[in-house]
Parts: sequence; C-alpha cells; structure tokens
Amino acid sequence: MFPLLSVFSCQHVLDEIERDKQEENYTSPYMGKWSGTYSGDQSGTLILNISKSGTIEGTKISQGHQETFHSGLIGSSINSATSNSGFTLYGNLESKSGTWKMGSLNGTWSVTKN
Repeated sequence: MFPLLSVFSCQHVLDEIERDKQEENYTSPYMGKWSGTYSGDQSGTLILNISKSGTIEGTKISQGHQETFHSGLIGSSINSATSNSGFTLYGNLESKSGTWKMGSLNGTWSVTKN
C-alpha cells in the first residue's frame, strides 16, 4: 500500500510543477495598455493596464479626479473590478466594452488597445 501512495504523491507533485511552468509561460492575449471612455450618469476617461498574467490595474479619471482599481481577467472577461469609491467595471475585452455601476449611478464603457 505504501508504494502506491508514494507513486501517487510523486505524480501529484509532477503535475503541480507542470501547472506552475504553464502559468509562468502564460501571456495574456490582452496584455498591454487600453484606453477609452465611460459614460452614462457620470463620464470620464478609462485606462486599463493588463499585465502578462492578465491582472488589471485600471484608472478612472473624471473632472480632474483620478482613482485606481485592480482586478483580473477570466479569459477576456472583466468581472467586478471595483475601486474604493465603489465604481465597478463589468465587461469583456473581446468586445472592448461593458457596463459600470457606482451606487445608483451606471453607464457603459469602451476601450481600444494602444
């Protein structure tokens, strides 16, 4: 029984190492700087910096006020990137657009890759 457990454990470790290698080598197809606008109940500029791994550092600028938020991509989808003010971004980089919400305010956004 112990040799079988040992083989299983070794295979599990090898699988983890392979998965880690794949993650290190992954480059998001959306990597780079994206910029555009958001509009609706409030409007301004939107900048999204997508890292190699698909994490997002976003900036929203409105009436001279700048706010940063962080999130990540699931495939091409932005799910719930939220700033300190409650500005929440939803959408998809495949379509380069989506919606936003902040309390009772809402609207749409769109970006293009620089």
